[in-house]
Amino acid sequence: MRHFLERLAGYFPAVVALALPTAFLPTFATDAFILPRAAIVIAGACLGAGLAVLLQGGQNLGSMRWPLATSALAALLAFLFSISWPLSLAGSYTRYESLPVRIAYLGLFAVSVWLIRDRRGRDLVSAAFVLGTAVACVEAVHQWSSQAPYRPDGNLGNANLLGALIAMAAPLALGRAIQGGQYAVAWWMALPVLLAGLLVSTSRSGGLGMLAGCLVVLVFALRGRVAVAAGLASAAAIGLALLFILLSPLRLLNEDPGPARLHLWPDGLHMIAARPLTGWGLDTTGLAYGHFLSGDWSPGVTFDRIHSGPLDLAATQGLIGLAALSWVLITFVRGAWTSRFVARVAPLAAACAGYTVWVAFNFDWAPVTGVFWLLAGTAWSAVREAHSAPRGDRQARAPAWWRSSLAVTAVAAAVVFGTMPVLAETWLWHGRSDLATVVDPFQAQYHWSWGQTLIVRGRLAQGVDELRRAADYGETAPALYVELGDRERELGRPANARAAYRRALFIDPYYGPAKERLAATVA
Repeated sequence: MRHFLERLAGYFPAVVALALPTAFLPTFATDAFILPRAAIVIAGACLGAGLAVLLQGGQNLGSMRWPLATSALAALLAFLFSISWPLSLAGSYTRYESLPVRIAYLGLFAVSVWLIRDRRGRDLVSAAFVLGTAVACVEAVHQWSSQAPYRPDGNLGNANLLGALIAMAAPLALGRAIQGGQYAVAWWMALPVLLAGLLVSTSRSGGLGMLAGCLVVLVFALRGRVAVAAGLASAAAIGLALLFILLSPLRLLNEDPGPARLHLWPDGLHMIAARPLTGWGLDTTGLAYGHFLSGDWSPGVTFDRIHSGPLDLAATQGLIGLAALSWVLITFVRGAWTSRFVARVAPLAAACAGYTVWVAFNFDWAPVTGVFWLLAGTAWSAVREAHSAPRGDRQARAPAWWRSSLAVTAVAAAVVFGTMPVLAETWLWHGRSDLATVVDPFQAQYHWSWGQTLIVRGRLAQGVDELRRAADYGETAPALYVELGDRERELGRPANARAAYRRALFIDPYYGPAKERLAATVA
């Protein structure tokens, strides 16, 4: 049995790396793209931790132990002081940056260090991820060639997510190709596929991240003052590329004006200043951000993100969470830099750099953020292997019953936080939102859907109760509150209706239907 578990553990991180770019549910769920990958992140972290507990003897986290623990505690603190703990526990629909997901990111990092014990394991992760991203790129090119009525996204649900994957995969493939070896030709062959995927996705931030990652490959190959000079030149090149995007027609690409972020970010700073220490709570940006918007920066769009990873993190977890994550990243960069000539460290670190640049103009999202933490942990396993010996039998002294109990707990967590939301989504797809509310009771979207079903069946009062429950659980779409207000008016409760319309306008002060309804009820 132990031999089987060791073989399984050796392949497990690579399986996760392949699944995140490729896995989706085309006919079994309404959210067929994001939720399955969020479930993979959670299940991957839980099951990987269970394997690590059963096997033991792998690398320890070394200097990364306390930064990771502090970041986990910061996420827990943000949850405890959240303005909506149901929302912070379940995550907003199609986003899912909840407490379980945030902890799972850190878990993927740790699991990669614990389970990957040699160069072969790191090679498997790298190859699986680049292969999965290449498959997504081929799908995107097919979508483009068939003139699909949406931006090609490679079945990720969002073209910018494909851009983020390419921003990591291209530097990784380039770094491995330059290092040579038996499969160098395969790494070179992957690059044109990735570039084609980037072109059809038209992701500006993906291109900027890919450029940054490829430049890191160059910088990490140099030594001494030449490396420093190359680093400064690379930073200047990235700055010039960003300036070109802002000053050229590219800023208006995809009807998504890049300059709008220049308005969103100052408004985000005001939001952060209102709750600076622990933030507003995990995944609660959509509930509070509208109160701080100083203009209608994109008419018809309700913003639930600040569109900058560091600012979004500070808004949801406060400066404590931002400082904790900065500690993790600084520790990682120092370790990767000092070990950059250790095999496989430089390409993996370059991939992480590509994501870091991408997320500066976007936000964490499970399909790509999970990959980032997995690759970072894979790189750290090489850093630890270069500077320490495995733990050996030191942890094997733990009682077998204790290790088995922890493994069972990890499996249970994977089922509750990973599998159950997917099951709830399939129930929603099949028109059984009543069962979805049982399986995933704190997901507001399912209560909203069940309330609508009850109203259609003529059970207005019960339907309104479900709509209220969706509101209490932190639904971030102003349309819910408008619908709730309309139904309250049908029940002869104008005061409750006005309160619902005002909540819609708190979320999005420029939401036209709520303005119209509120004006009508006041008149």
